[in-house]
Amino acid sequence: MVFQNIWSGFKNLFSTEVELQEPFTFPKLEKLNEVIKKFKIDEEAKKDGEKNLPRSDRKNLSAAEEKIKGHYYSIMQNSKKFGTEYSNNVKQNIDNSGIMTVDAKIDNYKKDSTNWFNEKKKESKNFKYFDNEKIKDATNRYNEFRKKHSLNRRANFPPSLVYYYATISALFLAECLINGLFLKEVTRSGIMGGIGIAVIISFFNVWIGFLYGRFVLPFKNHFNGTVKFFGFLSLLIILIWFLCVNFFVAHYRDLVVVNNEIEFIEVIQFILASPLEIKDFISFALLVVGIVFGVSAVGSGYKSDDPYPGFGAAERFKDNTMKRYADTHYKYLMECKDHKDHLIREIRELYKQMRIKYKSINQMIDLFTTLGEKYEIQIKRINSECKQAIMHYRNENERARTDKPPKYFEKPFIFEETGRLNVDINDQTKMVLKLKNKVSSIEKDQKEIVKHIESKYEDATKKVQDLVDFHSEELER
Repeated sequence: MVFQNIWSGFKNLFSTEVELQEPFTFPKLEKLNEVIKKFKIDEEAKKDGEKNLPRSDRKNLSAAEEKIKGHYYSIMQNSKKFGTEYSNNVKQNIDNSGIMTVDAKIDNYKKDSTNWFNEKKKESKNFKYFDNEKIKDATNRYNEFRKKHSLNRRANFPPSLVYYYATISALFLAECLINGLFLKEVTRSGIMGGIGIAVIISFFNVWIGFLYGRFVLPFKNHFNGTVKFFGFLSLLIILIWFLCVNFFVAHYRDLVVVNNEIEFIEVIQFILASPLEIKDFISFALLVVGIVFGVSAVGSGYKSDDPYPGFGAAERFKDNTMKRYADTHYKYLMECKDHKDHLIREIRELYKQMRIKYKSINQMIDLFTTLGEKYEIQIKRINSECKQAIMHYRNENERARTDKPPKYFEKPFIFEETGRLNVDINDQTKMVLKLKNKVSSIEKDQKEIVKHIESKYEDATKKVQDLVDFHSEELER
């Protein structure tokens, strides 16, 4: 039961509730009337008094008084046990908080980060530094492209085209299958013949749409006003293209279903004469499906590269050239950058833990003061309740006696042993005081350590930066 109370206390460690919902409560004391009734004090006192017990010369408590005292002494011992176990549990939680481990890591952080970068720096001594003409050429072309087109950002393109090629292939196959089902009635070969025609139609819709979206549509974002105009004009052209292709397919199916011998030129003439006259619902569905798949293909192609024309290709050429001729340097720089980022993230996390743990420990130490105060109140209440119960016995006993009561009846009852909570938290208190200054200067110390890490990183990578623009461009990816 005591341990359940302790656990309940810790669950409510930071509770704002009061009274019985506070972090800890001592065993409740029964009301005096309940104790009198429980131990039959009135009956015992009357019975002893009639027998003139305890004897007048007696100096110690009677059996009835000892029973009352024992009841309250048991409560006192349980209170002491609970308070001691709760205190030790809180103390153990402080010791197990790990705050000193965090503190030790922070103290050694500068030294550990310096050692890592110094060891890493030894690897760079074996590098063969050179200004490779191909790397210079690729970098210059990239920088000239950015300068010419007023681009102050890196290219934004997917790391792989697998997803987009898979998407366009799925669109192509899906349209082939749908069109094949819709066109099976216009050939003597049924669905297979329909799929054969559908492959050609799907190519004009899906693949032309994808190529347009990837290589032509981005020109609407060009910095040159004339080129941008033609880029937007191409939207009208591709729309006309999709309408022509899919209106032709829809009318072709409409007419061939009626007359399988119709000539190609007749289909064209009918479209020019009555472009909107599509009689069969399936033919109309064929028109809609073709346009939807074409527009989807344009969107997929547009998203497969940087929205600015040629920018993605320029950066990929530069990056691939660098990686091809500077794998060792690239790997070294990435390892240094990754470790620098890891160290900065870790030191921030350590200081965050320090704040949280310090706050929690401070609150736990405050519990000792509160617990001590409540324990003293509990002991006083036990003393008071026990005294009242015993004095009630004596008063009732005296009423029933015929001789004088013992002399000790004249003295008010006082518990000889009250018990104390002997929990030493001096070490924990000293620990908190030691950490107080460190916690108050966390922001300043954190900035200083981060600055130290970055300086060591710069020192370890400055020679590798001899590769033209490698550091400023590649590591920002």
